[in-house]
Amino acid sequence: MTVLLVVIGIVLLYCALEKFSTKSRADQIFETWKQKSEVNPDTRRRAIVIAGHDMERIERLLEIARRNNPERTEQWYWEKILYDMERDRGV
Repeated sequence: MTVLLVVIGIVLLYCALEKFSTKSRADQIFETWKQKSEVNPDTRRRAIVIAGHDMERIERLLEIARRNNPERTEQWYWEKILYDMERDRGV
């Protein structure tokens, strides 16, 4: 019985650490973008929250915005994807 409780405890600890590590990865990406970019942090934060912290989605949307609208600033691209996501959600 004690062994079973230990195994359950280890599994629960592993699951908690896995969830924490996923959040930590998103924070790491956000910090990297923050350091490299001249984009307003509030714009970035709002876009990340609306995208549900789906960094791949944000990268994909930024890539499309850059391809369709060359010669714009990085701030403009972020505002564009934020506007599009808010429009699509009906916010």
